[in-house]
Amino acid sequence: MLRFLLSLLTSVTLLLCSTGISYGQDNEHKVVGIADPKNGKVRLRWSPASFIAWEIGNKYGYTVERFTISNNGVLINQPKPVLLTRQPLKPYTLQRMEALAERDDRFAMIAELIYGEGGKKVTPEQGFGAYLESKNTNDWRMVMALLSCDLSIATAQSAGLYLEDEEVKKGERYVYRIAVAQQPQGLIIDTAFVVASLDEPVALAKPAELAIVCGDSTATLGWLTTYSRSMYSAYMVERAVDGKNFKPVSDLPILPTSPDKNGFSYYQDSLPDNDNRYTYRIRGVTPFGEYGPYSQTVAGIGVPAVSDMPVMDTIIVVDNKKITLQWSLPGKLSQQLDKLIITRSDKGTGPFSPLATLKGTATTFTDDKPELSNYYRIKGITRRGKAIYSFPYFAQLIDSTPPAIPVGLAGKVDSTGIVSLLWTANTEKDLRGYRVFRANSTKEEFIEVTREILMRPQFTDTITLHTLTSKVFYKVIAVDKNYNPSEYSPYVMLKRPDTIAPSRPLITKAYRSDSLHAVVLEWVNSSSADVVKYTLYSINTKDSSRKEVAVWDTASKRESYTDTALVAGNTYYYELAVYDDSGNHAKELSGDIWFESGKRPGVKGLKGTVNTEKKQIELSWQYNQPEVKQYRIYRAKNDNPFILYTTADGTKQDWTDNEVFIGNVYKYKITAVMKGDVKAEMSKVVEVKY
Repeated sequence: MLRFLLSLLTSVTLLLCSTGISYGQDNEHKVVGIADPKNGKVRLRWSPASFIAWEIGNKYGYTVERFTISNNGVLINQPKPVLLTRQPLKPYTLQRMEALAERDDRFAMIAELIYGEGGKKVTPEQGFGAYLESKNTNDWRMVMALLSCDLSIATAQSAGLYLEDEEVKKGERYVYRIAVAQQPQGLIIDTAFVVASLDEPVALAKPAELAIVCGDSTATLGWLTTYSRSMYSAYMVERAVDGKNFKPVSDLPILPTSPDKNGFSYYQDSLPDNDNRYTYRIRGVTPFGEYGPYSQTVAGIGVPAVSDMPVMDTIIVVDNKKITLQWSLPGKLSQQLDKLIITRSDKGTGPFSPLATLKGTATTFTDDKPELSNYYRIKGITRRGKAIYSFPYFAQLIDSTPPAIPVGLAGKVDSTGIVSLLWTANTEKDLRGYRVFRANSTKEEFIEVTREILMRPQFTDTITLHTLTSKVFYKVIAVDKNYNPSEYSPYVMLKRPDTIAPSRPLITKAYRSDSLHAVVLEWVNSSSADVVKYTLYSINTKDSSRKEVAVWDTASKRESYTDTALVAGNTYYYELAVYDDSGNHAKELSGDIWFESGKRPGVKGLKGTVNTEKKQIELSWQYNQPEVKQYRIYRAKNDNPFILYTTADGTKQDWTDNEVFIGNVYKYKITAVMKGDVKAEMSKVVEVKY
């Protein structure tokens, strides 16, 4: 365990020295704190800002009080403190830490820093050099202890620098007061005040603006830390050689440099070699030992710091089948190199694969199996094992063979005009990509719609739907790295979604026919070819009631309609709607037509009944026409002519004749008078013998 402790202290020291960090030290004697409200509780962390404050806190402990300052946004007058520490929080005893160290070596480290022998205290009068040495030693012990607490909640709790408050509620806002339990004589150690609420959880941000600069076997990372210093106390730096499988560069989190004037901090990593591209990402570590989200990734390749390198001076293509390379070794390279490795890639940025290993004095090489496009780079290995590189040099064979014609072209158009095309990928190694062409007809020229060569066998296009052209056509060609094009693929025909309404029909006549007792409509049908249905509606202007009169398809060729299902005295207008096969529709409206014949149907069911007991004749009838104002009753006695005998209210359908005498024959007939003095036809005569 002691070996582990010494190793751990050494590692942390190297991290601090390599970054030039100054861990939160200043000349003020105070306690600083932060809060983390979430999961129904508030976690508190605090730290002393000076060695004196640290010693006082270790000796007397810390007290924590909570003030509820608002409830659901309403401020509380004179909030009262609630003591959260029955006894001051002090570091665990040495015996307890030693027991815990049996399971976790971090407790051994914090025990050594708190209870181990510190630097001898020296005053400035005893010598300024000795005073500075003593101060630096004591400050170093405090910084190591606080760093250990930042990396582990359990360690912070053992040092008396952590507390959880579970007696909290949503809607309430708190202020926590954290102070040393006893102030030293002649010195004030300032108290920490921390504001927290469960409604305001702390959102961890990912490190911003990560950048990389590479040197000889080194990579220097820089990122913006000015605005996240209170959020993160350290960072975990991860590296990947394949861009996917990341691993930490060290067992412990990294302490970057203090921010420069632009707010950036830095960390320098040692690269295993200058051959591979290394990818980095970082994430912060909070004082609560939690990890924030990852930053963006950056990548770089080490740059060898050498003045001389192999120089390619001649490249010869032999019979369009082989490539011969010739180079020179300036200066004393031929004496310094142990071997040369010829590497090749299909891209200037690599990765480069080895082709052959030659003696350090070699100056020529022939590639018997080149690709169509080749980038060559010479890697020299010195006798001391250091790698140096030439610049990449390009050589290519003449390629006049086009790629195969793309096959399997298919696509679809959605309701907004977005076209999605897919086809089978070509298999040529030297394939550069694809180009897509479009036309509205197979008889017109296809126009390219791709702005750049596509790397994948798919394409998304946008077309207009507001056109009478119902179809759109596409073709695809493949292009190799020498820009040799294939022939066009067979076209694919796609149907545009129809969003254009058909042309509306034209109502040419709409009039009342008294002879037919109806309304007659005549029209000219829609000229659109995709019409499938017509629907005719009548609308009563009195109450805006709408009635479907007729529905027919285009096979009937109907261009007129006679509507007899009407009520006299009402005003109507007609709507003729036309529908195409995509559900789009257009409509034509007629003008208002007043339907009135001047007469209403006669009263039906007129009956006369003799009531001998009451000595009267009782009349009743039926009539269902609307807005009857009155009924006019005509009577004739024996052979005398009919006279208007009486009128009855339009709401009634019965009447009693009390002026009758035995031995007479009475005849009755009735007519209705409507609103506007429109009269109904006279009813049939009913004859009653009394």
